[in-house]
Order: sequence, then C-alpha cells, then structure tokens
Amino acid sequence: MLIDGLAVLSLVAGSFVATNIDNLAMLVSWLLSGRGEPRQILAGYLLGMSGLLILACAFGLGAGFVPDRYVGYLGVIPITLGLKGLYDLLRARDAVEQESASVGSGALVLSIAMTQLANGVDTVLVLGPLFADSELGFDLEMIAGFTLMVFVWFRLARFLETQAGRVQAIERYGHWISPIVLIVIGFYILDNTGTDIVPGE
Repeated sequence: MLIDGLAVLSLVAGSFVATNIDNLAMLVSWLLSGRGEPRQILAGYLLGMSGLLILACAFGLGAGFVPDRYVGYLGVIPITLGLKGLYDLLRARDAVEQESASVGSGALVLSIAMTQLANGVDTVLVLGPLFADSELGFDLEMIAGFTLMVFVWFRLARFLETQAGRVQAIERYGHWISPIVLIVIGFYILDNTGTDIVPGE
C-alpha cells in the first residue's frame, strides 16, 4: 500500500512537471514583468490551477459512467499527447507563448487564471485518466500531491526569477523530457496496478 501511494505521488509529480514546463516559463515572465506583486501573481496562478484540478476531478468522475474494465484505456490519452509532443519536436515546431496584458490587480489575477486554464488542457487530459483509474484513497493523495506541486512550482519560479537564463535551458530540455514522461504515465494507466479501481490479479 505504501509503495502504491509513493507510486501515485511520483506519477502526479511527473505528470505535473511534464504538463507545466510552459507554465513555469510564464510564471517567471509574469514575475519579471513588474505588472503586479508576487502575491497577485500567486493568487491568479492558484485560481487557474484550482480550476484545472476541478476539471480533472470532473473528468475522473465522468469516467465513472464507463465500465471499470475499460477505464484503463484512458491511458491512450497521455500516450497520444506524448507521441504528438515528440512528433512536434522532431518537426521542429516551436510553440508560441502569448501573454495577456492587464491593468488593475483584479484584472491581472483574472488574466493569469484564465491563461493557466487555457494553457492547462494537457494537465486535465493527463490527470483526469489518473483520477478515473484510481481508488478514492489514491485520488485524495493525488489531490494533495497536485496541491503541493503547485506551491513547489511557484517557489521554483521565484528562484528562477533571479536566474532567468536557466529558464531557457529548462524549456529546451524539458520539452524533450515531457513527452516521454507522458508516455510512461499513459502506459501506467493502461497497466493493471495496485492503485486501480479494479487491480489486476
């Protein structure tokens, strides 16, 4: 049980990192822009990430209408995302990040939250199948792990704020690591494991 719990936390951390490399770069850019105080940026970030977590949980609950024996096939989603990511990299397609401008503090918070939601579809598509494929106890662990990673990510952004040159290196190598992590997570979901709703024998 302990090993299964650690595996779940590792999967959550891995999926978070794999789907939030771009968000880390955006966080650093917001902090460096001087458009608002760090607490305002944190508020918008937390609002957006909370929305993504709710959507992922809803995805998992919605999958409850799917027969248990078919839930594991949702692992195809992160595998597809990972393969597409590798394909795009091999085709040398550079993603263009767009940053929304805002004036007031409330507008800044809302702008950041909406950007996180718009940029977090892959997070929902990876976490959702994990929620759907796992028992309730492990779902709660994933929620706790996701929340912890949100704060870790913001602290990392604050650190990189003073060392902006490292952000480019993280993006460059992270874009290659992320698809591989997504593929691994997808195969984990496809496989029968101890965290599954219907574990394998």
